[in-house]
Amino acid sequence: MRILQIGDANISSTRLAVAVRQLDCAVDVIGTVEGVNEALRVATYDLIICDFDASVGSAELIVMVKKLRSGKPDIRLLVCGSRAALDHIVTALDLGADDFILRPIDGDELRIRISALLARKPQREAVVLECGPLRLDMVSRQVVLDGVALDLTPRERSVLQVLMRHRGHVVAKEDIASRVFAMDEDVAPQAIETYVHRLRRKTEHPRVNIKTLRGIGYLLDEV
Repeated sequence: MRILQIGDANISSTRLAVAVRQLDCAVDVIGTVEGVNEALRVATYDLIICDFDASVGSAELIVMVKKLRSGKPDIRLLVCGSRAALDHIVTALDLGADDFILRPIDGDELRIRISALLARKPQREAVVLECGPLRLDMVSRQVVLDGVALDLTPRERSVLQVLMRHRGHVVAKEDIASRVFAMDEDVAPQAIETYVHRLRRKTEHPRVNIKTLRGIGYLLDEV
């Protein structure tokens, strides 16, 4: 899952980014209108978080919310801020933002709100992804194989999530990398090979198969 956070390097915004990353999300934190426009041009996001405690400027954020809602209606918009920013948050909701969260932010509440927002997308995201005996709960982030919980790293879960969302279809290595790594991570797409290798070992089962198609990508499906 890839998220664009409109914020900056202040403590509150940084804490928010850390909390979102703990949900196995790749997060691009951008603090300028120009930077946001460029990010939207080159990347695909599942969710945009507008932080009204950032130094971007509330008036600019309000304009951005209005523009995003009219120009990209399929992207979910979550606005956040302290109670001092409540008036701006209400305005953003009136303009079409999908939900809000107030500081101090609780990690469990954030996870539930993000999961609920993605489940409301026009192309609804399943709360639980399944491939035969393999299940990934998007809210709890627990991965279970034949009733047994698997011990996966956050990055392994992120790669598995992409493969399970596209179950039965080939996903290019570069496409997986674009959904798993943020812009500020200097990681080559070849790193995906390592994560897929680990996933193949940890999810080994007669009914689950992660197939490598040389030069094309990976395919997860039930045997």
